[in-house]
Amino acid sequence: MEESELVEIEGRILEYPVEARRDILKLLAELRSVRGEAAPARAQNSALYDSVTGLLNGGAYGVRFAGAMARATRHRKSFAVMSVALTLSRDTPDSDTGNHVLKLVAQRLGECVRAADTLARIDFGKFAIILEDLSADGQIHNLTEKVQRALSQPFEAAGKTLYPDASISVRYYPTAEATAPAPADLRRS
Repeated sequence: MEESELVEIEGRILEYPVEARRDILKLLAELRSVRGEAAPARAQNSALYDSVTGLLNGGAYGVRFAGAMARATRHRKSFAVMSVALTLSRDTPDSDTGNHVLKLVAQRLGECVRAADTLARIDFGKFAIILEDLSADGQIHNLTEKVQRALSQPFEAAGKTLYPDASISVRYYPTAEATAPAPADLRRS
């Protein structure tokens, strides 16, 4: 994320709910502080990365989403967010095995996305991919199929073959309601 994009997010801080502003500013400061660090060190030492998968976490995803929204508004373009909700089977024996499967899912998703996309783990079994610079019709459809194929393959963990169930959805931004900023004193849920 470029410094100009971080400055733009800071300039729009009043558009965000009051309770989110402090967190956004902390995440912006964290983004600035980790710029020069190596990727493995970032994942272990930063509040921006998920400790299990090494992917961006939900807070960092929120900042990236805000940046994508700002760019889309500025350039009058749209972008998409693909959500992947994972349900582990009842055969997952323990949390260590579940964490191992989450790492494998993160790895498979990482192999599906482009370098320009943002991949994050936003909740226990939920991942999100921000897709900007969509140039070809069918690009989202192709990625959806690629993700479905990658996640339909079984996972080997703790001597078991596991078949997680994944639900995939795509939403395009900005939407009509997302383009009009909410008044600063109203809370979004």
